[in-house]
Amino acid sequence: MVILEALDAFFGDCLVLRYPGPDGKERLWIIDGGPKAQTVGGKKVATWNDVLLPRLKEINPAKPLPVALGMVSHIDDDHIFGIQKLTNQLRAALPAKGAVEFSQFWFNSFDKIIGPKPAGLSAEAEAVTSSLEALDKPPNLPPVDDEHAQAIMESVPQGNALASDLRALNLQGNGVINGLVVAKHGQGTFNIEGAKVTVLGPLQTRLDKLRESWANALQRPDKAARQQALEDLFLPKKSQDKSVPNLSSIVVLVEVGGKKLLLTGDAHGDDVVAAWDEVGGLGALPATLDVLKMPHHGSIRNCTEKFLKSFVAKHYVFSANGKFDNPDAPTLEALVEIHGNRDIVLHFTNEDVTWEETQKVQKSGAKVKNLTEMLQALRAAFPGPWKANARKATDKSVVVQLA
Repeated sequence: MVILEALDAFFGDCLVLRYPGPDGKERLWIIDGGPKAQTVGGKKVATWNDVLLPRLKEINPAKPLPVALGMVSHIDDDHIFGIQKLTNQLRAALPAKGAVEFSQFWFNSFDKIIGPKPAGLSAEAEAVTSSLEALDKPPNLPPVDDEHAQAIMESVPQGNALASDLRALNLQGNGVINGLVVAKHGQGTFNIEGAKVTVLGPLQTRLDKLRESWANALQRPDKAARQQALEDLFLPKKSQDKSVPNLSSIVVLVEVGGKKLLLTGDAHGDDVVAAWDEVGGLGALPATLDVLKMPHHGSIRNCTEKFLKSFVAKHYVFSANGKFDNPDAPTLEALVEIHGNRDIVLHFTNEDVTWEETQKVQKSGAKVKNLTEMLQALRAAFPGPWKANARKATDKSVVVQLA
């Protein structure tokens, strides 16, 4: 049986994939580790320490627990924090040492994403790149009003720290890929202990454009213009997500046990569609999948009609708790409108999602404030065989079992 678990990672991602290996023994992957500790019921709760590690112990009490693949999809606190804490403790012989043992690890650090620094930088621009490389909080990327943008910018040194941990643990280099994890034409697939993996993100063409934009931002004529350009690269104020970290998300198609799972990180949906065609050998779209992990926690900035129509899944997984309004109500309506006439299941890591503003179901005009009301309104507007499944408060994860 192939099992994907989306753990309670608050507004972030933390996935555990389990499947039978060639010898019949179960293999396990860990993908992302959730954000910094959050206050729940008056106490601090961290996904990696209070959810992930206890869940791994429930799955298999062996110590160290073999992990066929560890992966961080991209630098963003809500994906990277927990994994960096885990690798740091593995490295430093703290209590978590021996909890897991990674066979290989996939992660694109920021310096690898943006490539070599451009020549002829001013002293101030040079200071920006030097601070990024030195693991410090980037001093020339100023505090911003957008909480998410600030968290993303501060995740650059987290990624550098993770890269340092991986080197110390002899896990650098991205294992069998032996280089940057990137989607390339004709690259083929990678075998991870019985699972066939196709890399569908980030696109090499997208990385090339990001590198050009990064170099141009550093070379703006004055400090204010340079800082604004850098900030815009992390969270541009546009309807479509074009931030450096999200567009550099690792996206993989996993084929194992006759099942297909598309894990998208925070990638833009149209990039995934483009990569499907660009890498070649995957057949025509629309593609039939067993599981689609919705990109960027169901943000409408990343989920286009083209993306939703290109991938026809049985199970759709949303990892979000309402922060930053994810999953977006328009994403849910679009998904049900397009695919709700099939026997599909929408899986949610959190059911107590409440949006900052009242949302409107476009078909019926119904106004809703939370996920429960939204699903009820969608059921009335689109009465197909689709279903919804939310993680129970007593569970650590929402589970998708593929028999």
